[in-house]
Amino acid sequence: MNESYSSSRGNYLHKPVFLEEAVDGLNIFSGGTYVDATFGRGGHSVEILSRLGFDGKLIAIDKDPEAIEYAKALNDKRLFLYHGSFSELGNLLKSLKIEKVNGVLLDLGVSSPQIDSADRGFSFQKTGPLDMRMNTSTGQTVYEWLMGANSAQIEKVLKDFGDEKLSSCIAAELILRRDTKDCNASKQFPKTTSDLADLVFSVIDGKRKRHYYKTHPATKTFQALRIVINNELEELKDLLEQIPMIVSHNGRLSVISFHSLEHRLVKFSMRPGKVQSNNYISHPKRLGFFSNQDTIKFPNCMIKEIKKIKPSREDIQDNPRSRSALLRVGEIICAEQE
Repeated sequence: MNESYSSSRGNYLHKPVFLEEAVDGLNIFSGGTYVDATFGRGGHSVEILSRLGFDGKLIAIDKDPEAIEYAKALNDKRLFLYHGSFSELGNLLKSLKIEKVNGVLLDLGVSSPQIDSADRGFSFQKTGPLDMRMNTSTGQTVYEWLMGANSAQIEKVLKDFGDEKLSSCIAAELILRRDTKDCNASKQFPKTTSDLADLVFSVIDGKRKRHYYKTHPATKTFQALRIVINNELEELKDLLEQIPMIVSHNGRLSVISFHSLEHRLVKFSMRPGKVQSNNYISHPKRLGFFSNQDTIKFPNCMIKEIKKIKPSREDIQDNPRSRSALLRVGEIICAEQE
């Protein structure tokens, strides 16, 4: 999620990557009901509201309390705000007595305001506390998790969620520093983002013969820890399983993803082919980090991918963080209505 936007409709720090394309993908009609499942700083929500009529509805969801406070300033009667996880969407719709919506938009990952705020602890480029919680009102911080995890747990997270080849070495160094008192500040257990970035850099730089890096050596570690702290992949999987049941026939799903784990989950949820009436469709996820389940089950509806867009050179020049972004648009197809 990267937002950098300023328009006559509102003041935003950043324009979201694929702003028009993602909203176009929803195929909005004026009286429909739509969900912006990752409000952020409202770039997509403002665009959706601009295309809705007076009888249209938009449900905006975000885990971040700061995002919800920001959303209140929109002061639009067509907008309903919910502070929580998008994985709770099905239950939320039931509480609102809404059976189906016409479209859902997801802009995954961390927003630019979250990255740019040192106090949130998402960036190794700024010194701040080791937090990384999207919902700052609940849950463990990264520092608290690292203080309680063992070497095997840390190694698994770095390997599974960051694809870090030196996960065992980084985990071993973290445990060594945590369990050993050292008066040398450079050898102490990390308490800040800069401390952790320096630790990872020292481990990786010491193991490699070539010392040129396209990205900072701590990038994968920070990604992995952020994913586990916020339960990101499980919550995404939960929502994708709900989509065929809560989005109407011919409704749309627009998803902007930023790394390979997200890309794969979204890709595998959008099945090619036809749906067989009264059957469940099992689709192999082929994702090793979900050890106890190997299928995503849908009712007699499916999400059919109809569009995939990568960022243009101009997009990347305008917003370098968008270089790994991928937009997939799916249409919900139900067998009994084909």
